[in-house]
Amino acid sequence: MTPAHIADRFAYHRATPQVTVEQHVQRRVTELGDWVMARERIYLDKCFWIHLRAVRMNEPSLPGASALMASLAAGVSAGRLICPVSDVLFLELMKQTDPATRVATAELIDELSCGVALSPEPTRVATEVAHFFHANVGHSVHPLEQLVWTKVPFVLGVQHPVSPAFAPEEQLVIQKAFFDHLWEVPLSMMVETIGSAWPPESHFDNLAIRLNRDNAAHAASMKSFAQVYRDEINGVLEIAAPIAADVLEDMARKALSPDIEPSAEQRETTVWQCLGLLRAAVRKPVGKRALRTLHAGALMHAAVRWNRTQKVDANDLFDFHHAEAALGYCDVLLTDGPMHTLLKQRHLAIEREFPCRVMSSVGDAAEWAQDRFARRVDDADAN
Repeated sequence: MTPAHIADRFAYHRATPQVTVEQHVQRRVTELGDWVMARERIYLDKCFWIHLRAVRMNEPSLPGASALMASLAAGVSAGRLICPVSDVLFLELMKQTDPATRVATAELIDELSCGVALSPEPTRVATEVAHFFHANVGHSVHPLEQLVWTKVPFVLGVQHPVSPAFAPEEQLVIQKAFFDHLWEVPLSMMVETIGSAWPPESHFDNLAIRLNRDNAAHAASMKSFAQVYRDEINGVLEIAAPIAADVLEDMARKALSPDIEPSAEQRETTVWQCLGLLRAAVRKPVGKRALRTLHAGALMHAAVRWNRTQKVDANDLFDFHHAEAALGYCDVLLTDGPMHTLLKQRHLAIEREFPCRVMSSVGDAAEWAQDRFARRVDDADAN
């Protein structure tokens, strides 16, 4: 963003003080959602980005990787597809210890993602819950698929600068202009700016240990996959219930009075009521589709528990989050062999639950992409 462009954004925001920062963010998100939904969305997990990076850096690569790279690049250039990223992919990228390959991966992501990311998982879940409640009381809502996108600088969430040195009206201008500035920052610039300052720790290691311990402790009580899934989805909905309560309380403030503040007892009652509503919702296909991130996660964790001999590690948990992001909002997921095998288990019924094609073979993905994008681009050029 040039100095002149920055100055223009400041002038624009000073002329529109009636627009809150929340409204401004939502406007940019829905505009981006329109743009994204006009394209096919191909989600690559870490291993596929590494395959394509090898091609870009002229290193040895798997058969088909070069053709896949060419087809995806052609599809992006023609405006037919994007390869969006997610919070968990960003975290995996920052785990790469070699600065050269990390920057090369980031530059490739900038090219194929066009800077587009899915909103971080907590935000995505909150969006799904809010959309479900607003839609079910008859409010006019945008399609859910339009509301879950952001740009890479906000892949871990949106934060706004706050300083008591500025008057409230000037702080609002700064917040909106700062958001606009970050909206255009590429991932490669972020990676170079962060350098080696990113902490290498991941809480997934401890989480995997706890999950394996709990799964072993409850293995004897498992009678069917359906029962294991119910246990998993009921558990994660306990996390979503307070979010739903926040939504209902916000709706009440807007409809009745902005000063409504429930007591602790009322709040607890609302949370329990919301938990009941959410559990009733996921018994039906429409509810599972509405709460798709939680549904996908519950299916995968149930599949691991149902296979009593399988243990998870931190990398598996990263893969679960990749799949949760892709299954709900992308047309294709390119992942590794073990995750592909897990998702293809008959009792998960992934093809029925999610309109997302899953592939793990680089060669198969290349053949599909060539037929889907490269040849069509060639035909368009010929005409």
